[in-house]
Amino acid sequence: MKMIKKTMERVVSNEFCVSLLPSHVLPVLLAFCMALLLLCSCGKGDISKSSQVLARVGDREITTAYFDRQLANLPESVQKLSLHGEGKKAILEGFVNREILYTEALKKKIDKDPELVKKFEDMKKELIINAYLQNQIMGKIKVEDKEVADFYNNNPGEFRNREEIRISQIVVPDEATAREMLDKLGIRRDFGELAQAHSIDKASAERKGDVGWFTYKKLPEEIRDAVFRMKVGEVSKPYKMADGWEIYKITDRKTISYNFDQVKDVIRMHLSQEKFQKELKTLLDGLKKNTPVQVNEALLK
Repeated sequence: MKMIKKTMERVVSNEFCVSLLPSHVLPVLLAFCMALLLLCSCGKGDISKSSQVLARVGDREITTAYFDRQLANLPESVQKLSLHGEGKKAILEGFVNREILYTEALKKKIDKDPELVKKFEDMKKELIINAYLQNQIMGKIKVEDKEVADFYNNNPGEFRNREEIRISQIVVPDEATAREMLDKLGIRRDFGELAQAHSIDKASAERKGDVGWFTYKKLPEEIRDAVFRMKVGEVSKPYKMADGWEIYKITDRKTISYNFDQVKDVIRMHLSQEKFQKELKTLLDGLKKNTPVQVNEALLK
């Protein structure tokens, strides 16, 4: 702003320069300088009369467009807060705090950290791929209402009188540890407590081994016949799976029916995903024809 003021002073005070200018240019030049001066002064001034700026944090502005864009990335439950009472103000305060922390992090050159730069590149790659797939595939996929209804009617076993079992699991790294868990269960140790203390699958361990409800088809093929026949309270033998050795306990069993309205959105999502996978395979098959790919099988092993 100081530079603009000095420029205006030089333009106005230098009579020789002014005399060389055509008469119709001088008012335009002065108006341009005044506009720049006004713009700069507004940038530092009061935002209470602005129709776009919700907050200013140092030199950074949080506009209504930015607020809405960031809000859309938050969980729906948080988005709803912005519609009630002080909720919007609280969310804005969160964005303000983030800008403060971001500015301070930049001052300390955290963004130059090599590991962080690598993560930025990975995130950038994922965002670009997702945008590409959205343009090439997702934007073109449509699931008609008739397709959803037909799927429901053609798969009665999936939605009517459907059997489901609830499973808890203990996942350990090797067979010896799995046998040790079975021995402890044999002396009436609690399955949930053992899962919580020893399972390497931390997500289910926090729930004492519970992994939820499964239909026959949702179980991995190699275990579905044996596990689905188990009775409530029964514990399986150890199975070698991708994540380690797993022991299962059936904690509940039910037969349930779902009407069309209850499952139509799930069916639509399932059919959409099926179409996406089919289109993705076709796309990749075509691209691979023109893209040399070499795999070091020896190193991979």
